[in-house]
Amino acid sequence: MMAGRQRVLILGGGAGGSELAARLGNRDDVTATLVDRQPSHLWKPRLHEFAAGTIDSTLSELSYYMIARMRGFEFEQGTVTKIDPARKTVHLVGPESPDGHGAAPRDLSYDRLVLALGGVTPDFGTQGVAEHAVRLDERGDADRFRARFIAAMIGARETGRPARVVIVGSGATGTELAANLRQVEAGFFRADGRAPRDMLEILIAEAASQLMPGAEAALRQSVEERLATLEIDTLTNAKIAEITADEVISADGTRYPADISVWAAGLVGNPCLAELADFDMDPKGRIVVDSRLRTALDPSIQIFGDAACFTPEGADAALPPTAQCASQQAEYLGSAIPKLLAGEEPGPFRYDDRGRLLSLARAGSVGQIGFGRKSDFLVKGKFANAAYKSLQRHHQWTLLGPLRGGVAIFADWLSPAKGAQLKLHG
Repeated sequence: MMAGRQRVLILGGGAGGSELAARLGNRDDVTATLVDRQPSHLWKPRLHEFAAGTIDSTLSELSYYMIARMRGFEFEQGTVTKIDPARKTVHLVGPESPDGHGAAPRDLSYDRLVLALGGVTPDFGTQGVAEHAVRLDERGDADRFRARFIAAMIGARETGRPARVVIVGSGATGTELAANLRQVEAGFFRADGRAPRDMLEILIAEAASQLMPGAEAALRQSVEERLATLEIDTLTNAKIAEITADEVISADGTRYPADISVWAAGLVGNPCLAELADFDMDPKGRIVVDSRLRTALDPSIQIFGDAACFTPEGADAALPPTAQCASQQAEYLGSAIPKLLAGEEPGPFRYDDRGRLLSLARAGSVGQIGFGRKSDFLVKGKFANAAYKSLQRHHQWTLLGPLRGGVAIFADWLSPAKGAQLKLHG
């Protein structure tokens, strides 16, 4: 580390962590180090597209080592097992190679620590989820789903019995995955006169009384209409009690056949957060922070993104775990951390809710755009698609810089996968 620079350690290289590292890189007063257990960066909001096979990883998966060199920060690959606030160190293990060889355990020191370790999809204790359902939390999940989906579609083509996919949860991940599956099914179609939709049945099961609970009525209605045009079945008031190898079973005993079941019901903090240090946790397993995203345990530790529970003054609930929120917090911390290291007090973080956007493949993009609390309006078609794409471009420009970000945008434009690539909801 160069003399005079203070050490900022960022744990987690998701959309927010990677953006913060890029913002702090190349500064004269800070040495920023990003830690992640994976060697490459993947935008989690696109996992449903990887799972469906509507996007090529070469266009959106980037080596952390390469990004670090380009943007002037350091990258350390490994898994965080413990934080010692008194010594200001973080303990890492790994990575390990498939044949058992791995890096030695080590400690990293910091002056300022930032946690952006994300969230996971909880099973809420539902029997069979861990054994039989797919949860789209990381790249490996998407790869496993795609392999199973391909096998199921080949089986449908050979036997004449449709492949059946049941998605539990009608949030953005579930609805967008369903739409993308409908888009790719035609790739298995043989030119023998059979319609592609004879080969795939999709059901979205929602425990609440309406699809996309919490969404605005106009947006919800538009999504329902678009799912109907894609012949995607939906079911509400469906509280799922068990998942088996070939069925999804509701609490009332109704059984829904499923060659593949997807569990997309909510998001909680990464379970590792509670093990790292004696943080103040909320009921969803997230670390509680103040208006400057600082922890009560140690003000030199800040948390953001899906790992943080921050309730704005006067609000009834904490901010949602979305890519939009994480990106805004990364921008805030990019200016707040240098001030804190210089002994200054930055202003509080203020969240600007810009709405919700979804891309439903062939059925188009739709969303609710916010221009103030009382002036949100529904957007569809080309305007919604353009807004959706602008979010992806913002991330690429922040992460890669203007020149390389522009090249990445051009490459995405040339891609056969025309869906939008970064969404507000995360």
